[in-house]
Amino acid sequence: MENDEIKTFFTNEALARFASAQGKTVEKVVCHLWQNKSQPDVVVEVIDNVELHFMDKQKLTIGCNADGDGLDAIAYNYKEAAMALEKEFEGKIRVYAIDASTTKMWTEVIGKTLKLVKIEKENGQYKSNALLLDFDTEKREIEVNPLDGIIIDYYDEEGVYQPFVDDGT
Repeated sequence: MENDEIKTFFTNEALARFASAQGKTVEKVVCHLWQNKSQPDVVVEVIDNVELHFMDKQKLTIGCNADGDGLDAIAYNYKEAAMALEKEFEGKIRVYAIDASTTKMWTEVIGKTLKLVKIEKENGQYKSNALLLDFDTEKREIEVNPLDGIIIDYYDEEGVYQPFVDDGT
């Protein structure tokens, strides 16, 4: 899915994290959700990030960048994030983790190898508005929406994504 207004790009650090995750086998998927209960009659939940845990104990966490206008491969500490939110918002906003491995979205990728992370390239840079996780027979698209957080969906069509290959360019 393309959003022409978003013109943010992945950092070299994020691209290196994607490259190091390629070729690894998925053991578990964890989603961290933000829950906003600031209005008692309306509870809003959004996906803050998705964490792929691999058999070799490495993990790849995909979330929003610091500005919230693109994706990033982030270093995430769930316990620190939960404590910081509790302190700042006094329980009105909290983050919690769910093991998503057995959900319909992720059950088919458990035990599969992350073949490629595919990202749209523009003028020599990789756009951070969306990416495609290619597990060969299964593909998942992840994009960011300013209001809805991280959006994860099935992907089964050819699109604008190109494999990220660390060729030094």
